[in-house]
Amino acid sequence: MPTHNRLGFTTRAIHAGEAPDPLTGAHGVPIYQNSTFALGTMERFQEFWDGAANAWGYSRDGNPTVARLEEKVANLEGAKACVASASGMGAISATLLTVGANGGHIVAAEQIYNTANKLVNEDLPQYGMSFSRVNITDLDAVEAAITPQTTAIYTEVFSNPSLTVADVPALAELAHRRGAKLVIDNTFLSPALYRPIEDGADLVIHSATKYLSGHGEVLAGVVSGSSEAIEPIRIKSMRLGSTLSPIAAWLLMTGMRTLPLRMERHSQNARAVAAFLAAHPAVASCHYPGLPNDPGYATASRLLGTDSAFGGMVTISLNGGADSIAPFVESLKVITLATSLGDTSSLAWPILGTDLVRLSIGLEDEADLLADLDNALERIPG
Repeated sequence: MPTHNRLGFTTRAIHAGEAPDPLTGAHGVPIYQNSTFALGTMERFQEFWDGAANAWGYSRDGNPTVARLEEKVANLEGAKACVASASGMGAISATLLTVGANGGHIVAAEQIYNTANKLVNEDLPQYGMSFSRVNITDLDAVEAAITPQTTAIYTEVFSNPSLTVADVPALAELAHRRGAKLVIDNTFLSPALYRPIEDGADLVIHSATKYLSGHGEVLAGVVSGSSEAIEPIRIKSMRLGSTLSPIAAWLLMTGMRTLPLRMERHSQNARAVAAFLAAHPAVASCHYPGLPNDPGYATASRLLGTDSAFGGMVTISLNGGADSIAPFVESLKVITLATSLGDTSSLAWPILGTDLVRLSIGLEDEADLLADLDNALERIPG
């Protein structure tokens, strides 16, 4: 099946990177659950040692199942290359260690995923890297933070957890004008809804654990970009031991075949949930970039289109503040109090130290989600 980008996105989500197994005719990519591969000849040994494509020797360095996943992701992103990691943090760590090498300086959004935030604040400075944290929506502040040592700007498109929206085309223009790369985490949207490379991003990261997988069954991370940009990240990931297992890659490919359909339903449900919550008297604020009164709506609409889907993430604060969180989340029945996001089932996660609750809206019936939320909100003390 051809995988060029003239085919529709849903067709490519199913077929890109996949073909019948040439040995058995199996329809779909087999799980090559092997640590080592027989090389047979010294010529083949040399090809493996030199890093030739499809010269399999040791699964930490490359595996046929993982390679097919990487081909699928790159195709859907509109990228030339992709490398898969054992988790989203594996992809983030290998990427930032690469783009910030040799004392590089990175301008990073002030709001990013909590573990990535700890990596930036506590770990990477120990390796000679430096960071400036800025309000990513303030382009003047972003430019003011850039120094001669700046190698990259790093942000999420929709921030975790408050859903602040980054202007990716403007950031790309700024980064390139100042000789830096733009590194985008697009976990909350997936390539089904938005492809940052089309707007100038150099590298695009996903915690593939989330929407790409979609079923809460696997940990994985991916980063896509040009072949030149990806190769050093691939080497870094391999040397750090963060490569993805074959069975995880296979599970991820299985999930990605339904990605466009799932994202459409996630978005439909989330829009309905957000509209319901924004009008509810027990909700102090509701953040969803698909609502016309959301601060990020104008930018999100320009990136995605006004009639587009805006993803499945909704963040709320409750009247009564942090004291209202426990009675709310403990009263939910359809929505589960659990970490992560992008699952078929809806998940709620309080953000410690704040009055926010992050909702990952799943694929359940809309009426059941609204009834569950309405019942839980009634438990909040008046």
